[in-house]
Amino acid sequence: PIACPATTLSQIYRAIPGWDSINNAADGVLGQDVESRSAFETRRQQSVAANSQGMLASVLGSVLNVAGVSDAYVTENNTSSPITITGVTLVANSIYVCVQGGVDLDVATAILKKKMPGCNYNGTTTVSVTDANPLYNPNFPTYSVKFQRPTPLAIKFAVSIANSASVPADAGAQIQNAIISAFSGGDGGPRARIGSTLFASRYYSTIAVLGSWAQIISVQIGTVTADQNQIVVPINEIPTIAASDIVVTIV
Repeated sequence: PIACPATTLSQIYRAIPGWDSINNAADGVLGQDVESRSAFETRRQQSVAANSQGMLASVLGSVLNVAGVSDAYVTENNTSSPITITGVTLVANSIYVCVQGGVDLDVATAILKKKMPGCNYNGTTTVSVTDANPLYNPNFPTYSVKFQRPTPLAIKFAVSIANSASVPADAGAQIQNAIISAFSGGDGGPRARIGSTLFASRYYSTIAVLGSWAQIISVQIGTVTADQNQIVVPINEIPTIAASDIVVTIV
């Protein structure tokens, strides 16, 4: 899990024909070195319905099995009128899928295979998918499948700890690194995901375990200003983090 804040990527490590430059306009999404037990259990739980058909869990399991997909969120509007969820409007009688990672065609194919017939779509990414079922040979039908790609949502932290003679000179860096690791699930806890609720209290233990010097006064989070105890991530955004967004104050 290496944080890459906006505009910090400027060099290409391995040459690829046709790729000449890079400049990340938004923060990157953290990865993981090793899958924790809780992360594995979450992935197992979300994938068991991949062999079923027509349920939201069926679509989620299918999409999460696509190579390169690191996160996904699936919901629906089963009413005859539009509804709004965390600021995102879903058209009537539709399914909503937000996906981080994976090739567009692979993601769209995974959705088409598992959703119920006649169900409408939502999203800003549209892909033409051909149903290659031999039943239709040679006139294979083609469908326009829509889904959403999440936009990065930078999460800010404000941490305050008590000053003492035992507080190390690099206390700020230690706390920043600990929070970044926990944010991606590196401490064995849940990672920050699309559409999830993030709690400031989630990060108390990861700071406290740094040592007896880490006497926490407060931990708050936010998206514009870190002044809240919890935030709800919209279903069309994915949380990101950078050390520069973690302010540590020793008082």
